[in-house]
Amino acid sequence: ARFLPATAGQLVLRAAPADGPLGPWTGLGVLALWTALAVGAGWWRLRRHDV
Repeated sequence: ARFLPATAGQLVLRAAPADGPLGPWTGLGVLALWTALAVGAGWWRLRRHDV
């Protein structure tokens, strides 16, 4: 659950450092990775099925 988009986004907005392996910049990276995966999957789906 630490690497889900909602959790990663909350880490970016936190004022105090969180306990655990993810800090604010790592949380932003995880959120960017989820975003890139969602955009890539949408692009692939449109290219494959939209004729």
